[in-house]
Amino acid sequence: MPVSRIARTASAPTIRHARLVALLLTLVAIAALIAVPDRAAVAAKPPPNPTDGQLSGAAAKKAAVAAEVGRLGASVAAMQSQLRQLEAAKEMAEQKLAFALSKLQDAKAATAAAQREVVAAREKVDAAQQQFSGFVQSTYMNGSIGGVTGSLLTATDPNALLQQNSLEQYESDHQINAIGNVKRATVARSNAEAAARLALARQRSLAQAAKQAKLDADAAVVSAIAQQHQLQQQLASQQAALQQAQEQLATLNNQRAAFIQWQRRQAAIAAAQARARRLAAERARAAALAAAAAQRRHDEAVAAAERRRAAALRHHQGSHRHVPGSTHSNGGSNGGSSAGPNGGGYPIPASGGGWTPAKGWEAVARAKRWLGWMYAWAGGNAYGPTYGVCAGDGAYNDCHIRGFDCSGLSLYAWAPFMQLDHYAASQYWSAGSFHPSTSQLQPGDLVFWSSNGSPSGIHHVAIYIGGGSVIQAPQSGSVIQITPLWSVDWGYLGATRPLT
Repeated sequence: MPVSRIARTASAPTIRHARLVALLLTLVAIAALIAVPDRAAVAAKPPPNPTDGQLSGAAAKKAAVAAEVGRLGASVAAMQSQLRQLEAAKEMAEQKLAFALSKLQDAKAATAAAQREVVAAREKVDAAQQQFSGFVQSTYMNGSIGGVTGSLLTATDPNALLQQNSLEQYESDHQINAIGNVKRATVARSNAEAAARLALARQRSLAQAAKQAKLDADAAVVSAIAQQHQLQQQLASQQAALQQAQEQLATLNNQRAAFIQWQRRQAAIAAAQARARRLAAERARAAALAAAAAQRRHDEAVAAAERRRAAALRHHQGSHRHVPGSTHSNGGSNGGSSAGPNGGGYPIPASGGGWTPAKGWEAVARAKRWLGWMYAWAGGNAYGPTYGVCAGDGAYNDCHIRGFDCSGLSLYAWAPFMQLDHYAASQYWSAGSFHPSTSQLQPGDLVFWSSNGSPSGIHHVAIYIGGGSVIQAPQSGSVIQITPLWSVDWGYLGATRPLT
């Protein structure tokens, strides 16, 4: 082989080695670029994160406003009770006034009768006086001057004298009766006049007192209505403030939840980047080892070629000798695969039991069928709406209404999968054992409100439908409706995931 060809043969491994090293370095660079996630994701701008002080302050403000709403509601109820009592007192005063006026009319009639009796008594007095005067005049004109003795001296008939004496005695008796009649008539007249005046004055006084009592009762009712109106205005204002406070608290809670989610997502991205960097480093080390092995093989091939070239030059033979070629094996490494981070949201807590998201959505869909139906106290069962029960507290007509109450709607919604009591407090424990926080709520979860902060005080239940809203049967006179979770009522207690 000529010397020039021997030189070209010796330089071929060097060219192939350079190409191999360049290819390996390119592959390492590409692998590093592919494996490492975009750093911009880690450096993304975080969402707003309210402080614990802001959250506690908003919660305290909401609790304070809720307490004021409760106080004003109680005041309105008490004022309503007082107003009913005042209305009853007003009606009683009206009845008393009517009675006093009727008695006054009776007294006026009695006075008129007494006046007539007075007139009659006066006439009797006048008649008695005239009778007495006539008797006296008649006795004076017809009497004997000598009296009984003179009559006995001049009488021609003693029997006639005795008869005359009897007549005088009779007339004397009549004189006494006439005087008595005059006295009795005078006394009767005075008594009748006094009784009439007393009765009329008394009834006029009673009528005036009854009239004043009615005016006072009317004024008390008007004042109570004004106070009730003022309390209702204050209650409406505080209810609006409560809704605003609830919305503010919900906004801050949602911001905190979004920030926590962002933190977890950034932590997952950072962990994925760290894994990718480790994998890239491992691939780079593998590529470097492969390159080193190729370099060793290259050096060995070059040395062998140099030895062959030296031997060929020494012998300087003109014959062609076959220089055995060297085979090169391209070393490499199979890069492993790295699963990226889970791109989904938070994993749903292990619930156990037979709960599935599909069952939750089915319960929501069943409840939504009855949107707009009337609330009926104690109404609803596993098969649909039923007539309610007439009772106090606004449910006076519910026995004539076909619909659901709050716990009737929830037991109907979950009826295909489980049996629940028609009692909100019982459903909190019997529906399931997992009680998710508000950030973990899923469609179909039952949410509860309590008057004392414990399950024993549960008085209302609704069904979470997603997006921060619930479907509920609120109260008598209203309809089944969709409401924001934090606008349902005060005293939110917690939630239960059925079938867990």
